[in-house]
Amino acid sequence: MDELRLSKALERQQHEQLHREVKETLQQEQNPKDNRNLLILLVVIVGVFALALGGFKTYNALTGASVVNVDELQKQNLAGDLDKDEGYIYNGYSFIKADGLWWTEMNKFGTLLKVPLHFGPRDVEDITITGTLNPAFNDGEKVYLAINPNVNDKYYTLALSELSFNIVKGMDRVPVGSCTEEHWACDNRTIVDCANNPENKPVVELVLGEETRIDLKDTCIKIQGQGYDLVRAANRILYQWYGVMK
Repeated sequence: MDELRLSKALERQQHEQLHREVKETLQQEQNPKDNRNLLILLVVIVGVFALALGGFKTYNALTGASVVNVDELQKQNLAGDLDKDEGYIYNGYSFIKADGLWWTEMNKFGTLLKVPLHFGPRDVEDITITGTLNPAFNDGEKVYLAINPNVNDKYYTLALSELSFNIVKGMDRVPVGSCTEEHWACDNRTIVDCANNPENKPVVELVLGEETRIDLKDTCIKIQGQGYDLVRAANRILYQWYGVMK
């Protein structure tokens, strides 16, 4: 029993450190010569493996500071007591806003999940999804997150971290930190992207671009946008994975 408590304490400490690192990165001024963001991205991905081993309860414990408040707001929302900017029902799911995030909950893989994202489903309805995925995307336990090692952007970091955690929670799969090209920080990592994927691995690639969109092709999902629109696009595909949106 002591070993079990120690293991859980270490897991929690690791995830709290991970979140602190991401938060610090988002608050930093951007320096195009600084590769710290890339390193944080890789730390995020590596940390997810511990999250996968710890399971859903560890994630929910990590977000536990707001659980009481969220639960009470969910009750008020279901009773119709919240203003529309504080909560609403979307396709049968209750969404409430707390601590700057939109929260919902659902049963997934036999577990009640509390899901916080930066945008609610109404905020992402305008994002276009084109193309279709090869069913092979769903094969295996791994999903390769293709990181551009030359990108230094806090919104890119945020979008990637939300994808990482929710691939574990929403898909019950393991995200694998990969790189789109060779780089000193990419030693011993798979080099893959949507255009270079000869083995048809399941790939999710983030791209900085003026147009906010999601493209599905073969076994790759390409998510494109700038600033918070990139995060919006990442949230859009997550709502599809969770079955909230089609």
